[in-house]
Amino acid sequence: MHTTEPITFTASGPPTLGDAAVEIVPLISTVAVAGPPVLLAWAGTVLFALLLAGPFALIVTLVVVLAAAAGLVMLAGAILATPYLLIRHFRLRLAERRHASRTSRAAFVTVATDGPS
Repeated sequence: MHTTEPITFTASGPPTLGDAAVEIVPLISTVAVAGPPVLLAWAGTVLFALLLAGPFALIVTLVVVLAAAAGLVMLAGAILATPYLLIRHFRLRLAERRHASRTSRAAFVTVATDGPS
């Protein structure tokens, strides 16, 4: 067998629909799980994921930093507001006690003066 001879095609005319179908059927019936097309699709998917990984990591980092900053601001506000709220609460309770003692004393005085005469 000589492999240096050129291959010549003998065409009798344009390909018919049957000839095209005979050539396309093996391509259509190829299993998509095996072979280079799956490898190329996987490589494209991995490349796309790697292209998105940087911006996604940046956005996630910014969200985490902003959430941590908001948490620190809320913690500082709670620490600073606690003494104010405690003093206000105790002053209100003291005022209620004073008011209650004055009204009970006034009621006692009126009852004692209106006693048996």
